[in-house]
Amino acid sequence: MLERTVSELRGEDVQDETSVSINLGVDVTIPEDFIGDMGQRLRTYKRVSSARDEETLREIRNETQDRYGRLPESVERLFDYARLRRLAEEIGIISIDGTPSGFAVKLGEKARVDPERLMSLVGQRSGISFTPSGVLKIDLNQDERSNLLETTRGLLLRVAATD
Repeated sequence: MLERTVSELRGEDVQDETSVSINLGVDVTIPEDFIGDMGQRLRTYKRVSSARDEETLREIRNETQDRYGRLPESVERLFDYARLRRLAEEIGIISIDGTPSGFAVKLGEKARVDPERLMSLVGQRSGISFTPSGVLKIDLNQDERSNLLETTRGLLLRVAATD
């Protein structure tokens, strides 16, 4: 907080960190039979969740695979989840929640989305709606649901503002 105040006094642009809530009901656990030591599992979770760029995530993934062997699907999804969270934070998304037919994205007040791209997506595809309260609801087909994290990330990339 003090750093923020000092930066504001200097006239520097300060951006709020967005904490994104993601509830998609996807298993992103590290199984005990993959990493037996609880401390190592917790360190791996911490490293993945604190990775700030794709290169760091790739390094952590490679190190984990080198040390413990082929990654189980849930661990692969953990890395996909981290990529989705990072993108959602960059865009300014408040939450991503699973729905019975797909997912809903609540955009923050200052979300960095391209309105034209957003409306184009809504117009191109059935099962997509955008509410006045800033919620994008997307229905998915079975293939898209089976790759929920990648599908969600891909759709967010389609509407993200490009600077």
